[in-house]
Amino acid sequence: MQQNYSQRLEMQIPQENIFTGFETLQKDEFTGFIEKHFEFPSNNFDEINLFIDGDAEMKKIIYDLPEIISSELTYSRISLDFMKETDPSEKILEIVVYSSSDEETLLQKEDKISDWIIDNYPNPKNEYIILVEF
Repeated sequence: MQQNYSQRLEMQIPQENIFTGFETLQKDEFTGFIEKHFEFPSNNFDEINLFIDGDAEMKKIIYDLPEIISSELTYSRISLDFMKETDPSEKILEIVVYSSSDEETLLQKEDKISDWIIDNYPNPKNEYIILVEF
């Protein structure tokens, strides 16, 4: 007598082997990433890290920023700081890209980079500004 068993083939893949992009970055990996790719002129790394970490969309912007910028212009460094001209309770992240390109080119690239980010990351909770300087 032959029994009818339902044969169901299942494959289990451990979660640690699945790469889904940015979402898989652990907090310490992201912290290492921003330490490696950005400068902090006011030595306020921890405060900026908390500001970014609390906003998933901002985190994506910061993670993608070096690649976005390098696709448009050659730069020497990127700094992150809070704008000094605002009320201390209202924090705005100031992203400054330093490049040796001429001023007219920098202004065009600044607009292009800003527009691209706005189009692709429309919903950050926190405010930011991108500046391109010599």
